[in-house]
Amino acid sequence: MVPDDGVPDGSVGTAPLNAPVPRAEVERAVRGLALSIEGVRDDLIQLAAQVIALTHEMNRRFDPQVEEAVDEGTPEVAREIRKADDRSTTRLQLGDSEDKYDTASEGPNCREILPICKGRCCTLHFALSSQDLDEGVIRWDYGKPYIIRQRVEDGYCVHNHPEGHYCTVYEHRPRPCRQYDCRKDQRIWKDFDRRELADFSPYARKEDDGTTPPIDLAERVRQRQVNLAMEAFSVGTNEASRRRFELDELIKLRRGH
Repeated sequence: MVPDDGVPDGSVGTAPLNAPVPRAEVERAVRGLALSIEGVRDDLIQLAAQVIALTHEMNRRFDPQVEEAVDEGTPEVAREIRKADDRSTTRLQLGDSEDKYDTASEGPNCREILPICKGRCCTLHFALSSQDLDEGVIRWDYGKPYIIRQRVEDGYCVHNHPEGHYCTVYEHRPRPCRQYDCRKDQRIWKDFDRRELADFSPYARKEDDGTTPPIDLAERVRQRQVNLAMEAFSVGTNEASRRRFELDELIKLRRGH
């Protein structure tokens, strides 16, 4: 029976009115909002750079060439503001856009040392990539996009088995997990060769292992722009649907063998 407003009772089109929204669609909406916020933030940085450049030039001189001078000075000022802003903990965190399945493993034999370390690397924090988000397998912290989600009770990644401490999504693990090498990481080992564990730190990040050279902030800002462009493409074209289809087909193929 169709009510007077022309909408069938309890439905909109062919979908029930109160049908649950799939997690993938909710996450896509969150990702779109996060990108919008980042866009506003970048616009504010650009505006701040123009204001600063204009102020500097106005203090130095005032003539018809002031607008040209502001245009010339804005990019450099913007770079410096972006470098300072990149240190902010409130910025959207997004992993590199390289294909994780092309990443070679650089660490030791995890199965061999797992009984000793208990998978301590799974307590480290890092950001997921658009590829991870599109696949929808790896869970992320909705309060801190897009940091890997971790259990409150023990600080481990939610995909780490709570008793065996092995990875339950090993084939789909993110790129930082694939390329991570714990052997010289003093947050994990006091002495790897002797299998002596370091004191536990629940706030450590994978990229802060103390073995890498100082961060080039300008390069990190550039890489962020690349990652955000890839994320905008994924969200705008619903790339996630294609990735999930390919993932489902791969799983079916492997199960068939």
